[in-house]
Amino acid sequence: MARLPTDINIDILSRLPVKSLLRFKCVSKSFCSLIDSQEFIKIHLKRSIETNSNLSLILSGTPAPILDSSRYWNGKIFSASLDSLNLGVELDHPFKNCKGRTPIIDSCNGLIALKNDENGIAFWNLSTKEHLILPKFWGDLKDKVYMVVDGFGYDAVNDDYKVVRLVHFVRENVEYTEVSVYSLRTNSWRRIRVDFPYSILHGWDGKFADGHVHWLVTKNPEDYIENLIIAFNLKSEEFHEVPLPHLGNKNDVLVMFVGNFSGCLYFSCLCNYPQPVDIWVLKGCWTKAFSFHRSVGDYVKALAYSKSEDKVLVDKFKYGEDEDINRWELCWYDPQNQRAADQVTIHGGVPQGCRDTIVCMDSLVSLAAYAGSGVAGREGRMSYKR
Repeated sequence: MARLPTDINIDILSRLPVKSLLRFKCVSKSFCSLIDSQEFIKIHLKRSIETNSNLSLILSGTPAPILDSSRYWNGKIFSASLDSLNLGVELDHPFKNCKGRTPIIDSCNGLIALKNDENGIAFWNLSTKEHLILPKFWGDLKDKVYMVVDGFGYDAVNDDYKVVRLVHFVRENVEYTEVSVYSLRTNSWRRIRVDFPYSILHGWDGKFADGHVHWLVTKNPEDYIENLIIAFNLKSEEFHEVPLPHLGNKNDVLVMFVGNFSGCLYFSCLCNYPQPVDIWVLKGCWTKAFSFHRSVGDYVKALAYSKSEDKVLVDKFKYGEDEDINRWELCWYDPQNQRAADQVTIHGGVPQGCRDTIVCMDSLVSLAAYAGSGVAGREGRMSYKR
């Protein structure tokens, strides 16, 4: 195979999973150089996106929005291949031995952004074990801040990974929001001047889709729930409003959610019983993709299609009088027949109950390739675990 032309080697290797490619780096210096090249990494990532392959389900102990809980699994995070979902593996993440909560902000192109109450934010490639601790956010936020929410995503135009942080201050009965952006290219934070005439009611981090990070907000701080989606363009670093899908009787809405499904923004809401849980996907315009009967769950989170695309992996939550019943459960859902098809049980010591789930694409994206020159002399540091 080593004697094949380079373009044929690239085509063959780009079809392999990341774990195999990391092993093949030991075959020869030429293989190692090829697999580590930015050209090959982007080709492999592009193929994974186009074929919807190399996906892992990430389960973290910090509960998803809808349920507060003191059960945080002691900072444990697990992964399971989306191809099988039968075995979970505990991950050695950057904040594993740190105190406090460690929620995952979001995942993009194989990189995960997660934060810790005491140690800030880290970028982490769970496939290559590479991680970067971001420079500390400036200032003492404890006494002045009402809410802090983050978002993470990829600026394709500038080939940069960014975190955007919204800090909602309350000082002497005056409320205002500061917006700051972290760039992996420069490994630094900077404040940006934008108009932000919105209120954040919940501390839920934004969700990335189509070059934008999205949050649910309201223009009226006295509203009971958020009723507007705002999108932050990671290239232009400007906000714009995204109209909600048609909801019928908005008085029946209890809670709204946004997320990423198969690369697109999705919106769902929890309404008064017994109304179904509807999920809309934004592809130019809102399209109702799924409608879940309340027997499936009080809240249903769509995660990914099966390989055959005839089923959808969903995380469902059902309220109950017993706290032990209040938990999320995974299942495959048959959208054509509108019924839960197969229950999913992940073995390997994955705790049950309250937790959050995201889908992450395994990739070779290198933090060092982006931030290597920007790390020197700055607070951020690059770290590798083998």
